Amino acid sequence: MEQVKNVTEVLRHVEKNTSNPKAFSSLVNNEWTSVSTEQFLNEIRYLTLALNQLGLKKGEMVGILAQPSPRWTIADYAIMTAGGVTVPLFANISEENFVFEVTQTDQKILFVEGVEQWAMYNRNKHLFQTVISFEDEPNPNATYSYRDLIKKGKEIDKAQPNLFTNLQNQIKNDDLATIIYTSGSTGVPKGVVLTHLNHFSNLHLDPLGWGTGKEHYLSILPLAHTFGRSLNNLMIVRGNTISYSHDLKNLGTICQQLHPSIVVVVPRLLEKIYAKMLAKVQNAGLLKRAIGQWAFDLANDENDDSLYKHLLHPIADKIVYSALRNALGGNLKIVITGGAALNPHLNHFFVDIGVPLYEGWGLTEAAVASVNSPEHRKIGTVGQILPTLQLKISPEGEGLLKGDVVMSGYYKNPEATAQALDKDGWLHTGDKLSVDQDGFVTIIGRLREIYKTSTGEMIVPIPIEQALCKAPLIDMAMVIGEGRKFASALLFPNAEVLESLKKNQNQTQLSDEEFLKSDFIRKEMDQVIHSINQHLNHWEQIHKYSFISTPLTVESGELTPSMKIRRDIVAKKYEREINEMYNG
Repeated sequence: MEQVKNVTEVLRHVEKNTSNPKAFSSLVNNEWTSVSTEQFLNEIRYLTLALNQLGLKKGEMVGILAQPSPRWTIADYAIMTAGGVTVPLFANISEENFVFEVTQTDQKILFVEGVEQWAMYNRNKHLFQTVISFEDEPNPNATYSYRDLIKKGKEIDKAQPNLFTNLQNQIKNDDLATIIYTSGSTGVPKGVVLTHLNHFSNLHLDPLGWGTGKEHYLSILPLAHTFGRSLNNLMIVRGNTISYSHDLKNLGTICQQLHPSIVVVVPRLLEKIYAKMLAKVQNAGLLKRAIGQWAFDLANDENDDSLYKHLLHPIADKIVYSALRNALGGNLKIVITGGAALNPHLNHFFVDIGVPLYEGWGLTEAAVASVNSPEHRKIGTVGQILPTLQLKISPEGEGLLKGDVVMSGYYKNPEATAQALDKDGWLHTGDKLSVDQDGFVTIIGRLREIYKTSTGEMIVPIPIEQALCKAPLIDMAMVIGEGRKFASALLFPNAEVLESLKKNQNQTQLSDEEFLKSDFIRKEMDQVIHSINQHLNHWEQIHKYSFISTPLTVESGELTPSMKIRRDIVAKKYEREINEMYNG
């Protein structure tokens, strides 16, 4: 397809090339309800006209506080077409960040949906002039409902049939389109300023073959996150069907209902899926458990040239792997993962059982930057840089990017902008990278997430944390080491595996904390730590660990919405437990 560079070109491309009666769908009252391409375009038209009549001026900020849905996307496109700037707010945003982002961008109009989201609005309603409800039910807190504005826009369109086209024609490539706040693991959120050109100029690329118009994309990532929003835009211009869901606990059921062909996930979700698959095998009857464990061991064997594996893999596929794929809907053609580092061992496992997994790399400041593809894939890398971007590596090993998708800067934050964008226009990503002779990029770690011990040795925590999380009991891990004399780890257990182990050991009368201190767990974990330490330099080896029975959550501020640990917050919260590991 031709390159599109602003919202007007996107919508005109869709109008010319797409006609899908079930283009968008979401669960409404427990039923999948669809929106056609025609309805999608018409409602963008009417909502644009209504926002214009409400007085939305060019460059003014409009917030969206809701879970992803067709209406979320319609509002996003209408705001930009009316000349406004979309500021997506995470549906589970902390109140501190909500107030900061709304105040910094001076939002006067807000779209809202959801019980928790309305509660957030009601505590801060003095910040807004107009609030619009996505819900059909009357809401006394709303200035207008979505349907009110669609009706209003329809009347305007009849009276002024050329107004929408005039508004579209006023959009320029360098107009501000959106401000996406980083969900960074440290510090105050920064508003990434993206023009229409920054936001849309990658949509003509098709490295994975998703441009058929016949694919079904299951959207489960927040649209307030650049990864989810970029893929949403890509699927729209390609004419693929999009179904929105945020119910990750029932992802398997939803996949079996919809049979999606494309899904995008964060590595944390893949870790959970793997743990559930493994737990199901381990809790099966004797024969099924033996067969399932054999098949898992075979998939985990990374020696793909082995004659033994070559002969037995088709058998394992028929009796085990095919059932695992069917549990994910049985129709997956493309599974993209990104947002955080993926354990190469886990990547290999999913590819081996026939899940078409492709790891990519991106960041809020530059959208999707690289991705593996069917023709060009190396497990353990994040693929090759997309052709619209340039990459170079600094002397310190930091990846630097330049191209049309790179942000214009951070909103009202010239100091941070100057640190991120140098005088030649190169974006300093903060990621330490390496590039092989074939152009495949490997993420070594975040520059600021490389610890220096008190003895002057360097520790990269992420690979060690990934190794720890391969143990079924470990849900998440955080390595400690900055300024310390040795490395230690906070370990967060998998609640389901923990409960299963308590039953198997006849220790259900113990609390989780008591069981985690038992001789059984200590012996098991000592073996895990010993196995990991054998493959580490002596200064990287884990000498002590502490179990934390309370899970890390996004709502508590301990995780970013893309499930990365906010290390400073977690370290501060569990300062006592960390210090105890180093006392004496």
